[in-house]
Amino acid sequence: MATIFTTALGGVAVDWLRSPGRLSTTVVRKSACALSFASTGALLVGVGYVGCDRTLAVAILFAALACAGVAVASIAVNQLDLAPLHAGKVMGLTLGFSTLAAILAPLAVGALTYERSTRDEWRKVFFLAAAIYAVGAAVFVVFGSGDRQSWAE
Repeated sequence: MATIFTTALGGVAVDWLRSPGRLSTTVVRKSACALSFASTGALLVGVGYVGCDRTLAVAILFAALACAGVAVASIAVNQLDLAPLHAGKVMGLTLGFSTLAAILAPLAVGALTYERSTRDEWRKVFFLAAAIYAVGAAVFVVFGSGDRQSWAE
């Protein structure tokens, strides 16, 4: 639910920023990724320090998912920028790898919260998630592109 509005609004904003005379596709994609992933990671770290206030914890997690929705509007369509004719194949590869992460995530949470499931153990989970977002943003900012690739012709 949190990503419904931010994905749509993010898509409009990204398209507006990419319009002629504004910013290049690469700059927009990298900026949206960095902004989205940094804010999501920061909010995840913050939820680890909320304490027992369930309402605040849910609100922060809602905000984190909303921030992550901006990345969907930019990064999830990046395959079309890179290789329009091969976007389906590239998307299949990227979604395959992301599915592996979705399979491993509960195992990591179980390993980190195995002892007593304390607040400190859950903080480690949130820090790990924030670190994954940080690494993902750094890799995309350094290596990402919005330009059609030469191999995609």
